[in-house]
Amino acid sequence: MKRALKDDVAKLWRQYRRSKSTAVRNTLVERYMPLVNKLAEIMARRLWPRVGADELASAGYDGLIAAVASFDPERGVKFETYCRQRILGGIRDWQREIDPLGRSGRNFERSLNALEDRIHAERGEMATSDELAREMGLSLGKFVKMKRTVTASHSVPLETPTERRNDSRVNSLVPVDPGPSPVQHTERELIRDYLTRGLKDQDRLIITLYYYERLTMAEIGRVLGVSESRVCQRHAEIMEQLRTRFANAACDLVA
Repeated sequence: MKRALKDDVAKLWRQYRRSKSTAVRNTLVERYMPLVNKLAEIMARRLWPRVGADELASAGYDGLIAAVASFDPERGVKFETYCRQRILGGIRDWQREIDPLGRSGRNFERSLNALEDRIHAERGEMATSDELAREMGLSLGKFVKMKRTVTASHSVPLETPTERRNDSRVNSLVPVDPGPSPVQHTERELIRDYLTRGLKDQDRLIITLYYYERLTMAEIGRVLGVSESRVCQRHAEIMEQLRTRFANAACDLVA
């Protein structure tokens, strides 16, 4: 039974490579949708209540479609391994798109935090809004408006969407972890790409899920379809490989 299913999938891939048919592509996407749902459910546990598994899965489907369209079976890589990176990428792209502040807002937030920290360190007291606005070259009105926007972006309503539609009192807010800003995200991505350059796709995925998505070894095992002990073993091997590589790099820099 399993062999017949594998043959059917291989046949679909051959058909798609020949025809690039949208219908065949959609059949392949449906075949691998459970991978998206599994990954979305695992990630949603960390992001709740800001976002649900269904929303993450919808974003992940875009990554899955892109993976099907670009996958080359002749490369010798399993599609299940290849597509997970694209699914994660689709989810991250969606998270950036829904950032309520955007790049200018996040730049303002970082500048404000740095300025408040500096003034507090110098004087031992917090600066007033007038002082902060003047230091940042903004009018007081614009400064207050932008600060309110930043504060609101770090809050979620206590009511569910249905309750909010039935009740206009939406002032009950609680702060949540805002997560990395778009700029911080880009910096983290560049560092990750540098660290994992040359690793196999599955090894890159282990690093991404463990250090960037904060999944446990057991959760990574469920995503990859392997045991927790196998993930732990492979993680140790990857770390040893990276230590050796960067030790040599350090020697080259000193020389």
